[in-house]
Amino acid sequence: MKVLDNSYFWIIGGGEMQVPAIAEVRALGLRVICSDVNAECVCAPLADIFLSIDIFDIDGHLKSADELRQQGIHIAGVLAAGIDAPETMARIARALGLPGVDPEIAQLVHNKAAFRAKLSELGFPVPRFSKVTSTELKHVADIADAIGYPLIVKNTDSSGSRGTQIFYQPDPEGVRAVASEAIAVSRSGMALIESFWEGPEQTVESLFDVNGNFHPCFITDRHFDKSNGYALETGLQHPSALPADTQSQMYQIAEDVARALGITIGAAKYDFILTPEGPRIIEMTVRLSGGFDCQYLVPAATGKNVLRAAILTALGLPFPADLLQDRLHKTGLSRSLWPQPGVIRAIRHIDRARAIPGVEKIVMRSQVGDHVQPYTDCTKRVCFIIVSGENHDAAEAVVAEVERTLEIDVEEV
Repeated sequence: MKVLDNSYFWIIGGGEMQVPAIAEVRALGLRVICSDVNAECVCAPLADIFLSIDIFDIDGHLKSADELRQQGIHIAGVLAAGIDAPETMARIARALGLPGVDPEIAQLVHNKAAFRAKLSELGFPVPRFSKVTSTELKHVADIADAIGYPLIVKNTDSSGSRGTQIFYQPDPEGVRAVASEAIAVSRSGMALIESFWEGPEQTVESLFDVNGNFHPCFITDRHFDKSNGYALETGLQHPSALPADTQSQMYQIAEDVARALGITIGAAKYDFILTPEGPRIIEMTVRLSGGFDCQYLVPAATGKNVLRAAILTALGLPFPADLLQDRLHKTGLSRSLWPQPGVIRAIRHIDRARAIPGVEKIVMRSQVGDHVQPYTDCTKRVCFIIVSGENHDAAEAVVAEVERTLEIDVEEV
């Protein structure tokens, strides 16, 4: 299927999660612009035009967009998928007159504190929360007492659970220390302290087409280890094990929130938690999911092609309904290996592991010589393992076979 000739589509980010998006752009007959600060990234050789720009450098992107336009380069669409740059995407689209979400909405949902405040204003449930700047750290004990324990400290606009920790018991000095870390990794210079909602978590991904119609895309279950106070995502599961009526309720909340915010086109992706009081939104963004959900996990389990649907939408085109239909009815799982902290001395049998039937993708985020850091956030995991099976038990058997095969030798330091 080819939709345009001699036109370019802009993919923001050049990591492993952008590789499938570039393949989809190519399949549609478009040329590729890719931007990433790392000129050695995996997507650099896959692009027709590669721009070495930080994904958060909005001004740099707008300058490059103007230069490309002056050179006669026709840019037909722009997308952020699996990377935390929805503001950059929205600003490029607005500057070039392309379909896309309002930049003000992209900015709002990218800041957890501002999003909480807006949800509360719109009448949706939010946890008790307070944003904290560096000058307010001295008041953290009083803020924590007012919110109550258990509570969680978060960054306001970074990803991967960096600067995040749960406190089940009063610990004002610990809260202050983690809040300081969260401020350091937040581009807004703020931390968020909020009451801790408990329950299973989910990714809820949806898409508004060019006519403003809402499309449920998928719900995956997110599994966490929170035993040490850190929110470590240990794996994903699709399809979700939640009852159908609960999933329908989540999709309805997702649509209601998006429409209340004024979203009429593009992705609306949420992190949900199923509390004893019902489904609640933890976070929201206007980009497609990371964690390889829409890139590998959901396509392997269902055959859905959310990436292509989002790309067509960004081009201002309708997409066929079958792109979001489950044609396979399989189970997909995402897992990781968790070697002890230290220096990686050897990675053995990875090719053999990749050849195991049912293995869809193994992505190594660390290599020989790299340091495995203590597992305090989701950026510290060394690999992603994505598998599929005819049912859940079959998929689990594939994971077990990978775990028996793939070896990561680490020397403690």
